[in-house]
Amino acid sequence: MKKRQRVAAIVPAAGTSSRMEGISKILTPVNGLPLIGHTLRALESCAAIDEIIIAAREEDVLPIAGLCRELGLAKVTRVLRGGETRPLSVMIALMETKADIAAVHDGARPCVTPALCEAVVKKAKQTGAALPALPLTDSAKEVKNGIVTLSKDRSALFTVQTPQCFDAGLLRGALAKALQAGLPLTDDSAAVEALPYPVHIVPGETRNLKVTTAEDLLLVSALLRGNAP
Repeated sequence: MKKRQRVAAIVPAAGTSSRMEGISKILTPVNGLPLIGHTLRALESCAAIDEIIIAAREEDVLPIAGLCRELGLAKVTRVLRGGETRPLSVMIALMETKADIAAVHDGARPCVTPALCEAVVKKAKQTGAALPALPLTDSAKEVKNGIVTLSKDRSALFTVQTPQCFDAGLLRGALAKALQAGLPLTDDSAAVEALPYPVHIVPGETRNLKVTTAEDLLLVSALLRGNAP
């Protein structure tokens, strides 16, 4: 009988919230609960996830740990001090798990559904690397110095989301290599792509927004209440 692959959700939440005017966005109340609380509840309710490890800013470690106890989140096994960059935070968390699959999910994406998590995890178990993506609907232009230099074929362009799921050993090796080489990583998938290793996609969800500005909080609040336009 084939051994069941264990899945760890890695939640990098050590960002500086530079576009939130100094506010710690992951602890900002949304519908009566800190933003990251909604994210963690969604991950907790996903049957495919066995444990959750959070990498946070030093000053947020204790508040987040307290929140996890308050919400009774049994799958949270670690709340750690993260690194100075996202890749470092993910690597720190990865070193704390023996899971077979790592599902890296933004702490500021509170509207993710268990169904999406399960779909990406399933694809990663089959292929080693997967992420949710949505086809680009707007026209895309390449711009240099404020001037359009090229129109892009949007049929081949997608916006990507999280959770991004990988064989845990594959992701550890890819991040170590990328960090050593000083590669600029826009997301976790970029490290795996640089190996190179094929990353597969599953359909993303329009509601799976990442909060980056104060205005995003209003839309996320409506989505979580179920009455978004």
